[in-house]
Amino acid sequence: RARGNHGERLKQWYQRRVRGLPASMFLIVTAAILGAASAATVICTDYGKDLGGGGGSFDGYYVKPVPTNCRIQHRGNFSPQFRIKNPMGECRGGWRKWKGKCYSEHGDHPWREGEQMCNRHQAHIWQPNDREEYQWVEQNVMRHNTWYWLGTICNSEGQNTNIAAFFTASGEDMRQIQQRLNARMHPGHHINNHSHPCMMSHRNNNSWRWQYHH
Repeated sequence: RARGNHGERLKQWYQRRVRGLPASMFLIVTAAILGAASAATVICTDYGKDLGGGGGSFDGYYVKPVPTNCRIQHRGNFSPQFRIKNPMGECRGGWRKWKGKCYSEHGDHPWREGEQMCNRHQAHIWQPNDREEYQWVEQNVMRHNTWYWLGTICNSEGQNTNIAAFFTASGEDMRQIQQRLNARMHPGHHINNHSHPCMMSHRNNNSWRWQYHH
């Protein structure tokens, strides 16, 4: 019932916001409502030795673990603590391989449910390590021009737009990744540890490819 009430309030808010808006503003508000809906398409990726975030166990995985105070407030205070124990040897059917790493698209889910589904495959929600990887995934794994979750979760600095301060479900070091990725939060968007802990990008959209939506 609580989710239904929230959905109805969200619908009423949306109707008030879009009434009489010019087309350009309609697109901005639509983007906001998509983020508020808390669902996006999920890509899972397994451990790959060639794409680690820099040193440590699993060659870059789990070198900067997600702290336990990182909790998705609107998804049961979920905190991603899963660690891969049995990485894939070869990519399974339906998974695509690039530089020793396997990728697969798995439909629309809230971030928590998407990460848990990836975990069942001994994988995590994908976090691009650099622009080359992002562009390969965009053209070879993504199938829809829509929003996709990224593997970032929570912020070591509380709440801001500093991508280098974010954590990832795979425990990779965003300080090193950001040097190669050179992305930023879209104006007006931020990441914190509870109400807005996740972010997404949009396939084939230059406004949202390197500028992220919370």
